[in-house]
Amino acid sequence: MTLTKRISELMASLVAGIPEREFQIQLGFLAALLGEPFYLYGRSGSGKALILERWIAAFKNAKALKIGSREQDMPDNLSSYDFIQFLAYDPRNEKIKDNAAIALEDHGKASLIFSGDMRPEDALCRGEIIDSIPLTIVLPENISSDALCELLKTQGDVTSTRVSPGLVVTAEERSQWNEEIKKVALSEDSLKVIAGVVDVCDENKIYVSVRKWIALANIMKAMAFFNGRTETRLEDTFFLGLPIWSRSVSNKIIMDKYRQIVLKQILKDAPEILERPYNAEDLMLRVKKLLKGSNNRYETKMFNDEPCLFYRITIAGENVPLYAPLRYIETEGDFFPYNELKHEERRVRCNYHGTSSCTISVASSVKSAGIRTMSSRNTIPSANEKYEDFGVMPTHILKENDPEIMERKKAEMGEIRQEIQTVVERETKGLQVLKTVFANIKSYKDDLFCNKELFTELQDRVSSLFDSTKVILGKIKEAHDLLAGQGA
Repeated sequence: MTLTKRISELMASLVAGIPEREFQIQLGFLAALLGEPFYLYGRSGSGKALILERWIAAFKNAKALKIGSREQDMPDNLSSYDFIQFLAYDPRNEKIKDNAAIALEDHGKASLIFSGDMRPEDALCRGEIIDSIPLTIVLPENISSDALCELLKTQGDVTSTRVSPGLVVTAEERSQWNEEIKKVALSEDSLKVIAGVVDVCDENKIYVSVRKWIALANIMKAMAFFNGRTETRLEDTFFLGLPIWSRSVSNKIIMDKYRQIVLKQILKDAPEILERPYNAEDLMLRVKKLLKGSNNRYETKMFNDEPCLFYRITIAGENVPLYAPLRYIETEGDFFPYNELKHEERRVRCNYHGTSSCTISVASSVKSAGIRTMSSRNTIPSANEKYEDFGVMPTHILKENDPEIMERKKAEMGEIRQEIQTVVERETKGLQVLKTVFANIKSYKDDLFCNKELFTELQDRVSSLFDSTKVILGKIKEAHDLLAGQGA
């Protein structure tokens, strides 16, 4: 039996009958194996006691010292224990607080685990040990209905721990594996992700000690080692995107940014994919306007840094100026004009219907109150707001079939052809990169210690980017075919 298969079967034994806590159990096993102290946080009834027993059961003839809520003296020979567990850790008890300090100082190679239902930042800050605990493992407060029903169907005794003697870890193996784990290299991808998280911590004034980073890196190395690799991979960093950072504020900031960091690293060969997506709808609008629009010159005003058609309407006794961008003239489709504050006026809807006359509709909510009154109330139209026809506003034509306009449109047509070629090449490259990335991510799924939650998130995100890129390419082809069909 290979080491990977053996550890995989050991993990299966440890998580049996404890649904939706699999990765937390796996992470705790690695920390315990490496001798890294950690805090196990969970509400009463979340399974802490059972999980603690499972971790002890993973090691052959493990000698455990359990320190409960009652005051007790610490033995002198702490290094003779394999596990030191603080159950229901409460640093408000000075004796327990002192014992924790002693254990951190003298635990030697013993695995030191604090567990409790006090929030990590409260427990660890009160105990003045937050900088000495590199990892927090947070258990879910409940389980899903599907997992609960599956658990009830088995009707097994989840309180019993059954680990095959051939799977448990001996003291000699633990020592040997720790030496081998140290030799595992951190990959460039892993280091880039770590650097990204460090930058986030620096920007947000989140203190993470070097000692903690060393511990987290060792866990990554252990994941690679038990998967039979001599170098870490990107998925070995996935646990950095979990609430392991002791403080709730730190957890939120780092967890949110981690997704962006790892996605950026995954798409390092085509970083433009994560930029604002190409506006293929706007391309189609410009192509249709060039092909079907007139060559007329219209009276416009520069407003909000672009030429606009100016209208003035009266609603509920208010005289309201509106500015419709010239780019919409002779096009189909609704749009919102600018108001005098240079914002989109979403209470008014316009449409040229392919002509030079602007059809204006007004939200029913402003017909009696007026636009400025509603603006002062900071009211935004609801998604199901009804718009009522208001009128049709003509546009003043300065010159028909203006030669300058014709030349400008001809130049724009050439620019659009070049734009289409450039964008197609870029988006096609992006599509190939996404296809490769998706296949790479898919290969992570069966890795031992792969966090399935983050795996699914990344796979779905890459799949979504792939689909949206295909849609963009389809729209660009449609615009290209329209140009070709018109002989332009």
